[in-house]
Amino acid sequence: MKIVEWHIITVSVAMFITATGLFIYLPFISIKKEPTITIAINIDELCRVDVEEKKWEYVVLHHSATDEGNADNFDRYHREEKKWEHGLAYHFVIGNGNGSGNGEIEVGERWKKQLHGAHTANMDLNRISIGICLVGNFEADNKPTNNQIKSLISLVTYFSEKYNIPKSHIVKHSQVRQKGTVCPGKNFPYKRLIKKLK
Repeated sequence: MKIVEWHIITVSVAMFITATGLFIYLPFISIKKEPTITIAINIDELCRVDVEEKKWEYVVLHHSATDEGNADNFDRYHREEKKWEHGLAYHFVIGNGNGSGNGEIEVGERWKKQLHGAHTANMDLNRISIGICLVGNFEADNKPTNNQIKSLISLVTYFSEKYNIPKSHIVKHSQVRQKGTVCPGKNFPYKRLIKKLK
C-alpha cells in the first residue's frame, strides 16, 4: 500500500471516529438559552391587601433602564436619592434574573398600603394607575425575557378583570401626557402584550 493511500485511510478513520463521538456527545452539550418557568403563583394571593382597595383605572408599564436590580434596590434609591417618603415608585417590579428571579413578581409597599404611585410626572394619573416596572433597559438592545412577559400578562390580565380596566387604559410610560420619556423603550413588545391579553 502506498504512503498516500495509508494517509487517506488514516485521516478517513480519524474523521469517522470524531464524527461518531460528536454525534453521541451533542445531546449532552448544554446550549445556553433562557430557562422557562411556569407561572404557578396565585396572583390573587400575591395581590391581596389588608386595607381598603382603591378603584384603579389604569396600568402604566415601565422599564428600569438598568441591566439589573430589584424592588429593594429601587426602593433604596427612591428613598435616599429622590427623597420620596414612600420609597419605591412602582407597585410591582418584575425581575429579569439579575437581582431577583427571572419573571419574579415583587410587590411594593405602595401596593400593600394601596398608596398612589410616583412612577410618572403626572400626579393625577399616579393616583389612579398601577405602576409595573420590568427590570431591564429596553431602549438599548435588550428585550424583556419571556418569563417577564408571562408574568406581566398574568398580572395585567388579573387587574383588567378585577378592576374592569380596558386595554386602552394599559399604557406605556411614554404614552402619558408629561415631559418626554422613551420608557419602557423601543424594544418593549407592547403590541404583542396587548394582543395576548384576554
